[in-house]
Amino acid sequence: MLDKDIFLNHINDNEVVFKMRRLLDLIQASKKNHSTVESDFFDPYERKTAVSILNRFQDLSYRFDGGFEEAERKCIMIFPEYMQEEDVQSPVAYLKIEGQLENLSHKDYLGAVLGLGVTREKIGDIILYDDFTLMIVKKEIRDYILLNFEKAGKQNISITETDGDGLEYPELDFIEVSKFVASLRLDSYLSAAYNISRSESRALIKSEDVKVNWGKTSKSDHVLEVGDVVSVRGKGRTVLHETGGISKKGRLNLKIRKLI
Repeated sequence: MLDKDIFLNHINDNEVVFKMRRLLDLIQASKKNHSTVESDFFDPYERKTAVSILNRFQDLSYRFDGGFEEAERKCIMIFPEYMQEEDVQSPVAYLKIEGQLENLSHKDYLGAVLGLGVTREKIGDIILYDDFTLMIVKKEIRDYILLNFEKAGKQNISITETDGDGLEYPELDFIEVSKFVASLRLDSYLSAAYNISRSESRALIKSEDVKVNWGKTSKSDHVLEVGDVVSVRGKGRTVLHETGGISKKGRLNLKIRKLI
């Protein structure tokens, strides 16, 4: 039996601890049965944490699969190190959604699927193309979704399975804005990016409604770097895309991309 606490005592986020406990269960099963096992979908921060654990097991190998190389959410396949990676089957399915989709958002699709009783961990990226939407899911829930997913928002939809061949991961849509800030502290950035006061920024951080690069942070003085992804619950996601010059008052110019 693995002493899980040895692998988890450096993690402060209880949700991540729970997922890493499940990961350790999978590791234990793979080692015991010399078999391939698979996780549910992990976001980038969770995968980074998982890798720090997986790399401590020299007799195991692993790979990620989210349907696309660029996917944000990916499953982890764990298998004995003597197995060939190409022999490990993908655990994901591609579901193509069609219909009158013009007014539907990512939130509409996700909410509709969760309303069917599916947990978030079973759903990967939801990708909006010009004339259809692609949903990546675990194969184990594929048939259930195909049978029961009939409406998103107030729109009737049709859904079929596809193989994903010929599909490319689209560029993310964003609006770029230029803002001046006193510093690259997180609370200063939030105030500029989301048009809120510094006190509101600190309150959001304190309540753990803010993530940096998909990881929770409770530090208002956390210093951001170019490329950092910042998300605020209920307010969306932004990227610190670029830093520019300094104003006469000593404020730093930022290029911020708001994902839409």
